[in-house]
Amino acid sequence: MSDVVRIVVAIVAGLAIYLLAVKVVRTMMAPPPPDEPDVSLLKPVDYRYRCMVCGTEVTMTASPEVDAPDAPRHCREDMTQVGVSTGS
Repeated sequence: MSDVVRIVVAIVAGLAIYLLAVKVVRTMMAPPPPDEPDVSLLKPVDYRYRCMVCGTEVTMTASPEVDAPDAPRHCREDMTQVGVSTGS
């Protein structure tokens, strides 16, 4: 392999490492999410969701959207609404 090709490969590899490092530092500098949601914006709801991949069930009791809240995600898939919980 000629010296010119080695130099080009080294420059490209160095640039890729630099860009990856910049991305990691920017991610670490991002502000954390807020600790608590604004409770005054939440409305009471009563929905049950199930993960079709692993079977995990979630009961949603509060949401900013009363009509049709977005389904939560689990196992990288949207959960399926299985009904309104009966409250035990």
